[in-house]
Amino acid sequence: MPDSAHATSDATIALDPSRETPSGALDFTDVATRISQSATGDEVWEIMSEVCQQTGTKGACCRCFPSNASADETVFFSTTEDFSEELATALQKGPGYLDAFLNASVKSPKPFRWNDTGTILDPKSPQYASYRRDIASLGNGVVVPVFGPLFRHGYFCFHGQEGREYDDDEILMMHSISQTAYLKLLDVMYRGEEEGRALSSRELEIINLIARGQSNQTVAADLNVSINTINTYMKRIFEKLDVSDRVSAVMRAYALGYIA
Repeated sequence: MPDSAHATSDATIALDPSRETPSGALDFTDVATRISQSATGDEVWEIMSEVCQQTGTKGACCRCFPSNASADETVFFSTTEDFSEELATALQKGPGYLDAFLNASVKSPKPFRWNDTGTILDPKSPQYASYRRDIASLGNGVVVPVFGPLFRHGYFCFHGQEGREYDDDEILMMHSISQTAYLKLLDVMYRGEEEGRALSSRELEIINLIARGQSNQTVAADLNVSINTINTYMKRIFEKLDVSDRVSAVMRAYALGYIA
C-alpha cells in the first residue's frame, strides 16, 4: 500500500490531535491524484482505507443504485476491508426504498452525520424506522451523497470510531474525496462494458444520418446498400445502446457523444 500523504498548505485538514494517526493531516490533492491514477477498484479502496486510518474512521462503504431511491437493485456495494460486517448487513438487508441513508441522500444532497438522519427523513417513515432498528446502535458516522453519469448515483458511508465527532471542515474534505473516488469506481466498472458497446465507424455514420431525420430507406440509398443491411445495423445499434426504438437510440447517442 502506498505511503500516506504529507501535509500541504492549501488542501490539508488537521485531524483530531487526541487521536494517533499515521500523519497529522490529510492531503486532498495527493489523495485525489492517486485515486485518479488508479487502474482498479482495489487500488481505490486501498487509498480509501488510508483515508479512514487518518480520519479516525472504522471503515467506509459505497452503495450505488441505477436511478434513485425507488430502485430495487444495487449496481454495486463495496467496502474497505475493515468495514463492519454488521453494518454492511444492515445496509444491504432490504431493498433500496428502505435504505435510510439512500433516501436521506436524495432529500439532502450534501453530507450529513448519521444522527441527523431523523431531521432529514419523516420520523414516521419506514426508512427511519429501519435506521433506528438496525443502524443507530452501531455508532455514528458521515454519509456523503455522490453523483455519476446516467443517473448512477449513490452514497459513501463512513463509520466513525467510538466517540468520534467529525467537524464541518473534515466533512467537506470527505465529500470531495468521496466524489473523486466514486467517479473513478464507476469509470473502472463501466470502462470494459462501454468499450464493448462502442459503435463502429459505419454504425456511427448511420446513427448520425438517423439523427438528421433520415429514414432507413433514405439511409440505405445514401450509403448504396440494401434496406435489409440498414435494418441489421439498426438492430446492432439498439443492442449496443440498450434501447428499443429510434428516438431513444438518438437520445442515447447524443448523451454518449456519438452524434456530431
